[in-house]
Amino acid sequence: MYETLARLLVQEFGIEADLVRPQATARDLELDSLSLSELAVMITEKTGLQFDEAAVDLDSTLEEIATHFLPAEEAASQRREPTATASD
Repeated sequence: MYETLARLLVQEFGIEADLVRPQATARDLELDSLSLSELAVMITEKTGLQFDEAAVDLDSTLEEIATHFLPAEEAASQRREPTATASD
């Protein structure tokens, strides 16, 4: 997933390839939250994987960001609220 992320940052966002490395943060690359959302949409369209935006921020590394793309079914199950139980 990291390779896809890196390729899109270079090709679609115009970031210099030598700046794109696993330990670079979104902030290091001058990305904002909207850019992260756009990147997530691009990756979802290309791979079908869903992005857990709540799990990352601008100080997350690219390596960390890449780990938060999940198969759609898994992402949906993580977003579900726990079932409430009736108390006696």
